[in-house]
Amino acid sequence: MYTKILIAYDRSKGGRLAIDEGFCLAKTLGCQLGVIWVVPPIPYYAISLVIEHEEEEKGEKSFFSEIRKDIQEAENRWGIKVREFYKKYGHPALEIVNCANENGYDLIVLGHSGYSGALGRALGSTAARVSEEARCSVLIARHPPAE
Repeated sequence: MYTKILIAYDRSKGGRLAIDEGFCLAKTLGCQLGVIWVVPPIPYYAISLVIEHEEEEKGEKSFFSEIRKDIQEAENRWGIKVREFYKKYGHPALEIVNCANENGYDLIVLGHSGYSGALGRALGSTAARVSEEARCSVLIARHPPAE
């Protein structure tokens, strides 16, 4: 059914769940696996609105290093390797969809952010936009609601 799975990962709680679900599916189905991280126009790892360019680059490199470490841990845990790793710049939803389309992925796995209300509307839902724009299937990994 699926041959290539693209996981969108950003180190969020939903992103970590997407990693587990994506790796589980890839191992179970024998799929090729790719991971994408998108650096948004306004990086969320920046502490203040005014940040020196050099500090922003350090923050991005550090964040990317942590993402790679997380992926290596998942590879070891699941016993499968990621074939392609993509680092893109731009609007996350658009970059994820473009990457999937350009590289022949037939499933995108990404996490639900958990943002709601005004914050969710202000940030926009990456998962909702990806599910609307993608030409392939989309799995949105969610944590069960807290009781």
